[in-house]
Amino acid sequence: MKIFNRSIIAVLLLLTLQIRAQDGSPSPYSFYGLGDTSFRGTTENLAMGGIRIYADSIHYNINNPATLSHLKFVNFNLGLANNFINMSDQSKSQWVSSHNMSYFSLGFPIGKKIGVGLGLVPVNSSGFQIFEKDELGTYTFKGDGGNSRLFLAGAYQVTKELSLGFEYQYYFGFLDHENYWIPADLYTYTKENSDVDFSGNSFKFSSFYHYSLNKQHYFNISADYSMSAPLKAHYKSHTLLITPTPTGNEHVEILTREDKDATIYFPSNFNAGFGYGKQNQWFIGMEYNLQTMQNFRNPFFDPSYVQYQNASSFRIGGLYTPQYNSITKYWKRITYKAGAYYKNTGMLLYDTPITDFGITFGLSLPAIKGISNLNFGVELGQRGKITNRLVKEQYVNLHIGLSLNDRWFIKRKIN
Repeated sequence: MKIFNRSIIAVLLLLTLQIRAQDGSPSPYSFYGLGDTSFRGTTENLAMGGIRIYADSIHYNINNPATLSHLKFVNFNLGLANNFINMSDQSKSQWVSSHNMSYFSLGFPIGKKIGVGLGLVPVNSSGFQIFEKDELGTYTFKGDGGNSRLFLAGAYQVTKELSLGFEYQYYFGFLDHENYWIPADLYTYTKENSDVDFSGNSFKFSSFYHYSLNKQHYFNISADYSMSAPLKAHYKSHTLLITPTPTGNEHVEILTREDKDATIYFPSNFNAGFGYGKQNQWFIGMEYNLQTMQNFRNPFFDPSYVQYQNASSFRIGGLYTPQYNSITKYWKRITYKAGAYYKNTGMLLYDTPITDFGITFGLSLPAIKGISNLNFGVELGQRGKITNRLVKEQYVNLHIGLSLNDRWFIKRKIN
């Protein structure tokens, strides 16, 4: 118990530094919208194609708050990701990488029918750098920032089979862009800087239905809906005329300045899934997701060649545990996972839809003693294609998740 509490305190102290020190997504697609999608689920979920239909008594399924009512132990969850992307266009290719915290959460039961959870996830990120140099000069375009979400969730088990969940969500973030071209034959050059800070609230509602067909087999049905989040945004930009001085410094003159407020509507999201399994041994599920990107607009960065349509995705995945209670053979207690997904991101560049598909697999390694575990997940996928001034990305995402469990709120009989 003491080790468990100390681990949580240490992580909380580090989070305030970590969230600002995140590596933004190096993908050029992170320029659009509010950045590239960072969080799609916990390591346990991602290893199964990202499905959120599975629930048990020791893991907090962040994507589906209704499953909190199934928790029997306090669960502390921390995820880290290493992303490697090979970006290719018609003339060259390049490997880039980023390393980030994926999520942090704490879930715990209150009585037999209520579960409560809270946490922090980076929702979107941007960290691209584009350099082009020729005999005429050097062009540089940089982006940094992202969008994070703090959340507080609760669930209540209405009947033996049905649970309902609710989540309050607070979004906050920033985006910074720096754009300049230095001509080879000129002494001075101009630089455009722009940044936007935004924040807002939203709510999520979810349901989870678990029905036992017999003592071994069961099926799950889930649905959740996240409301559109109106983000209050403040935008500042200025154009600078920069002249290097003989002493090595720079003389900076402000040519233009802009300062304004607006509202960015983060899209609503609906997800529905179905799964079937055998208790403590195997499970397979599939899900469909719809996000209302069609009405999304960023009033500060809105190129004419970018359009949005409703985004959708289909995911399938499952798990298998040879023998969860094996005493003599540890490998039989390991849970093996796999899955796949296909996404229409909802973004059209030069009238070309940007799609994303991949396969996943992973392991859940139980502790030698106790019910905590260490989770690993791998994603192999591709987004975009080499056509019409677009970039094809082939990526390998490595995920690691730490899931610690303990019992709280138990009255001790002997001190």
